Amino acid sequence: MHPPRRLVPLVLGTSLLLLTAACGHVTTEHAAAVVAGTDVTDAELAVTAGVFESLFGLQHSACGQTDGAGDTAAAACNRYSLGAMIQFRLVQDYASKNSITVADADVQKAIDGFEAQVGKGTLAALLTTNDVTHDDFTQLVRLSLLENQVARDLATGKVDVGQLRTAYQQNPAQYATLTVDRILVKTKAEAENVYRQVTRPGATRADFLKLAKQVSIDGSVAQNSGALPATPATGFVKPFANAALAMKPGQISRPVHTRFGWHVIHLVDEQITPFVQVRDQALKQAQANAFSDWVRQRDQAGAIDVDPSFGRFDPTTLQVVRITSTDPSATVPPSASPNLPGSPSPS
Repeated sequence: MHPPRRLVPLVLGTSLLLLTAACGHVTTEHAAAVVAGTDVTDAELAVTAGVFESLFGLQHSACGQTDGAGDTAAAACNRYSLGAMIQFRLVQDYASKNSITVADADVQKAIDGFEAQVGKGTLAALLTTNDVTHDDFTQLVRLSLLENQVARDLATGKVDVGQLRTAYQQNPAQYATLTVDRILVKTKAEAENVYRQVTRPGATRADFLKLAKQVSIDGSVAQNSGALPATPATGFVKPFANAALAMKPGQISRPVHTRFGWHVIHLVDEQITPFVQVRDQALKQAQANAFSDWVRQRDQAGAIDVDPSFGRFDPTTLQVVRITSTDPSATVPPSASPNLPGSPSPS
C-alpha cells in the first residue's frame, strides 16, 4: 500500500501540500476535477504533481503507486496529486467561509525548518528538475498549514480533556512501557525454585539473566537474554501485565501463571507516557478523524466530481484511485495536458 498523503514527515511534519487557484475561480481549460464548484485544471495538476515529484524525490521514492498492467508512473502521480488537490480545495472553501487564515510568518517558519532538514539547494534542484518553482512550493506549504487549521476547527468541542484524564488514570497499562526480565518454565514447582534462586541474598540482575539462559523455555531468551521491553496493553498477556504493573523497578515477582506456563518477572524499568502527550495525541487523532469524516460528507453531498480519465475519488482512502474497468483512458491523462510530470514531453 502506498503511504498516505501525510507521508513525507520531513516535509513540515504535517500534511503535504498543494497548489491552489482562488476559491470560486472557474476556467475554460479542461478540468481534472470540479470541487465545491471550482475547477482543478490540468495545468494546476501538472504543477502540483511536479512539486510532489520533488518532495518524493527527497526520499528517493515514487510519487504515487502504479496499479496493475497498463498503468504508468505519471498516471499514478497524477492520481496521488489530484487526491491532495481535492482535499485542499475543500479546505479553501471551508476556510473562506469561516475566516480561517495562515500568517505569512508561519509559512516562512515552516519553510525554513524544512529546508534546514533537507538542504535548501537540494530542494531547489529538485523543483527545477520537475519544472516547478519555489513559489509553487510556498503555496503548497500555506495550504498544508491551512488544512491543519481547518482540521482543528472541525474537531473543536469533540474531545473532552476531563474524560481523557480520567481514561488516562484508569488505564495505566495503555500508557506504560515496561522493560522486564523474565524466566518461563513449565511448572509452578520449577518457578518457585527459580524465584528462590533469583531472590537469594546477593543475587544480581546478571544472575537472573544467566539463569534465564539456562532454564527458560521461552525461545526468544537466546536472542535477548530474557529482557523484554513492551507496552503491557499490547505486548503482554493480562496476568503477566497485571503482575508487572503492580511492581516497582527492581522488584521480582512470585511465580505468575499464564497459558504459556509459569513466569518469574524482574521489573527493570517503567516509563509512563505523560498525560500531556496522551492529550496531544488524542487531540491530533480527533482532528484527523473529524477532517476525514468531513471530507466524506462533502463527497456524499456531491462536492467532488473527478474526470474518470484520471480515476475516481475513493471515500475510504480519500484518494483518487484507478478505474480498472476502462483501459487505457482510465489511467492515462488526457491529451489536453501533455506536460504532466512523467509524460514524454520535454520538461
